[in-house]
Amino acid sequence: MVASPTDEDHLFLKFVILAPKKSETTTILPSTTTSALTPLTTTAITTTITTTTATTITTTTAATASLTTTTATSTTITTTTTEVTSLTTTITTTTTTTQQLEWTNTGSMIQARTGHIAFVLENGKVLVTGGQSGDRLNSTELYDPSIGMWTSTGSMIDARSDFAASILTNGKVLVTGGHNADGDYLNSTELYDSTTGMWTATGDLNNARFDHTASVLTNGKVLVTGGYYYDHRINSSELYDPVTEMWTTTGSLNDARSGHTASVLTNGNVLVTGGYNNNQLKSAELYDPNTGIWTTTDSMIDAREYHRASVLTNGKVLVTGGLNAHALKNCILYDPSTKTWTNTSDMHHVRWDHTASVLTNGQVLVTGGSGSSYLNNVELYDPFTATWTTIAHMNHARSGHTASILTNGRVLVTAGFN
Repeated sequence: MVASPTDEDHLFLKFVILAPKKSETTTILPSTTTSALTPLTTTAITTTITTTTATTITTTTAATASLTTTTATSTTITTTTTEVTSLTTTITTTTTTTQQLEWTNTGSMIQARTGHIAFVLENGKVLVTGGQSGDRLNSTELYDPSIGMWTSTGSMIDARSDFAASILTNGKVLVTGGHNADGDYLNSTELYDSTTGMWTATGDLNNARFDHTASVLTNGKVLVTGGYYYDHRINSSELYDPVTEMWTTTGSLNDARSGHTASVLTNGNVLVTGGYNNNQLKSAELYDPNTGIWTTTDSMIDAREYHRASVLTNGKVLVTGGLNAHALKNCILYDPSTKTWTNTSDMHHVRWDHTASVLTNGQVLVTGGSGSSYLNNVELYDPFTATWTTIAHMNHARSGHTASILTNGRVLVTAGFN
């Protein structure tokens, strides 16, 4: 559970968008375009060799006469050598695009908040709902990227924070659990319809919970796992069917946990990592939707909670940061094909309660979070080189915020606390 902001904490109304600024340079390099071979010179070299053979025949007669015959043989050899010289002209024109990433402020939300959720809807707008700002909130807002402004939309039935949410295959947004202004743990769930701007109640969870995860499976159902209920962590899991709007129990986790991550792998299985249950956990488990059973897999190298897990374009899972006895900067990769973890490059800064977003180019953008203080630094992970690069800082340090990739490729960061 993310700590509530104190009186000294400042909730941000300002939001920023990360946008690439492009500058172009043209470089002339040796070409990969080759012109036709053109003979420049053809040289014929003729060599004449003359061989003279002298043969002397001497005949002696009784009259002592001498006859000398000389035979001259001339041999001419002509050798012609053709020498072809060709010139290849190669010209390549390349355009180098340099991306200078910068953060710019955009319209402020109507309500400051942390512990909320944010989703990009089918229409390209961003839905933000719930969280807390002193009291728990049920208010909901929409961000329109075309004008950079926020407007109010229908409020949730229940105010809630530290809940989980999913965007369904039909475009509706499902929110689950959390806790309300009275500190009660919720089993209620609601659906937001962007065509009407309204929330409606749907089937209740079998177990009230907060600080859990919710994952949309490849079959369209939603898997809710773990969480916290009053004085204990939960190992139960439930499935939501959008067709019947009902919840059914499925296999239980081997380890009860909250503050964990859940990632849908390319093979359809769900990987759950870390979290907390009396101590930070390094165990990991796999859920098979075909059998409804959880099985343990290779444990992480380090125990952690409030970390982030991102499914890369190559199918591997990148786990970043988190909290153990202290904030972490080390990162690890899970390979579903071998079911093993390996180390990868460390981030430049320790952090937990941050965001980690897979960009359209496959890189992972990590923003903010908490370390020795609240952070505004930002890093990019390149899966091809396994390296981290520090880029432009956000205008405000923040933790407990959200980051959404807009349809135009920009990244919208909202709220949080400092």
